[in-house]
Amino acid sequence: MRGSSIAARAAWAGIAASGLILLCLGLGQTFYFGSVTNAFARDQIGNTLILAGAVLGLAGAGWSRHRGDPLWVTVTVAVPAVVIGGLNLVVGDSLLPHIAALAAVPLGVVGVIGGVVGQRRRTPS
Repeated sequence: MRGSSIAARAAWAGIAASGLILLCLGLGQTFYFGSVTNAFARDQIGNTLILAGAVLGLAGAGWSRHRGDPLWVTVTVAVPAVVIGGLNLVVGDSLLPHIAALAAVPLGVVGVIGGVVGQRRRTPS
């Protein structure tokens, strides 16, 4: 599924969008104020979702590069995975991943839209 067929575009968009959705779901699980009775379980589920979303986002960015998308599409698809996933690994028990998501997730959405409707570079045959 290397070309620009509709099936290839849909599969790529599904993987990239699924990564963004998992990142957001994980952030939602790790966002709470005050004391929560099941905080450890919520954090564990949230961190697992963030890790899965980061892996899918990076896989989508790699596939984007392999498909021949412009570099800006690849970078904007990878930004949420790198920023949110990286901050969650380093300072996961703070609000920094959530604050960074305010800028990173819209960039990821722009990358997915650009990958679906954008032009690919031509490879000489």
